[in-house]
Amino acid sequence: MVTEINNKRGQLTIFIIVAVVLVVAIIAAFWFIGKRTTETPANLNPKQFVQKCVRDAVENSVEKMLENGGQRMPSQAISYQGTEWNYLCYQADFYLGCYNLHPMLEFLIENEIKEDTKREVQACFDSMREDFESKGFDVSGGSTDYSIDLLPGMVEVNLKKRIDVVRGDSSQSYEDFGTKILSPIYELMRIAREVVNSESQYCHFEYNGYMLLYPDYEIRRIDYSDSKIYRLIDRRTKAEFKFAVRSCAFAPGV
Repeated sequence: MVTEINNKRGQLTIFIIVAVVLVVAIIAAFWFIGKRTTETPANLNPKQFVQKCVRDAVENSVEKMLENGGQRMPSQAISYQGTEWNYLCYQADFYLGCYNLHPMLEFLIENEIKEDTKREVQACFDSMREDFESKGFDVSGGSTDYSIDLLPGMVEVNLKKRIDVVRGDSSQSYEDFGTKILSPIYELMRIAREVVNSESQYCHFEYNGYMLLYPDYEIRRIDYSDSKIYRLIDRRTKAEFKFAVRSCAFAPGV
């Protein structure tokens, strides 16, 4: 009698274990199927993936432009305290106003940012492709149309590229990957242009008076080795645009 009871208890235990295993297996199967069905191109959002990657690249490039007077590498510069300060206006002779080296400064900066980041932008698409293909998607793309616009308070990234993401019966197409970055570089570039125009015409820029009219900006000038070192600072963001001017320099010994 005792043996029979023990056998029934053992069978019941086995049934309970098998039932638990079956329940766990069913739950796991539903979870796995559900996970696969929710991983669609739209839900994974390759557009956001690329936009974030591109924003990071452009933000780094904008910082480089601010530091180097609007260029990836200073083309004509003076060394001051271990840093190269890019000339925006230069005159080799004494007592003469400087020549504006970059009369189309806005276009120059836009093109410099584009050239500085175009490889990284392509790498963003390549990284997205690798990530999605590792998840079982097929990714195809067309040519890239990429440009930069400096606008008040922001940098606009114009980025168009046809991308098709497919897996099974689920597919999604994307074309516009454009985005915007908040930055005062447009305003600082505009002030730099005013500085250069004044220095080229009058060999001087009245920066103290300018700051009274436009208190959102701070302008610092240091006279060094027949040149003027300018720092244009946005007080709200602390962003700085740095450059140099050589205009109406005094002859040695005069």
